[in-house]
Amino acid sequence: MRTAITLLPLLGLSLAACAGRPEVDQVAQTAMIGLSGRDILACMGAPVRRRVVAQATEIWTYPVGYASTETPPWAAGLDFALSAKPVSCDVRLVMTNARVSQVTYALPDGRALPSGRECVFAVRPCALRRERL
Repeated sequence: MRTAITLLPLLGLSLAACAGRPEVDQVAQTAMIGLSGRDILACMGAPVRRRVVAQATEIWTYPVGYASTETPPWAAGLDFALSAKPVSCDVRLVMTNARVSQVTYALPDGRALPSGRECVFAVRPCALRRERL
């Protein structure tokens, strides 16, 4: 019993650390990873900001999303999205060797999205380009 009481706080801290990691949107990852810079420019336009972070790596920022709230499974019948005010979010594409290597999301001021929110944006134009490849 004493071991369980000792390990419980460590388990809580471990779970809290996992909660802070950015989640990856599966649709955007599937549709956009590997697309060339030329493809991204064609489907999303020019980025608002470009930041060089390494020799062959840039981050392109697009302020095109909005943070939506999904109702957790334990709250069936409740719609938390009704009580949450809309928040805009930035879509950040990590371009490595002129190809999308990662898709991340943040609030316009650079902070992480609030817990329970996901950044929604139009992936379809880029997904169609991916299908043609």
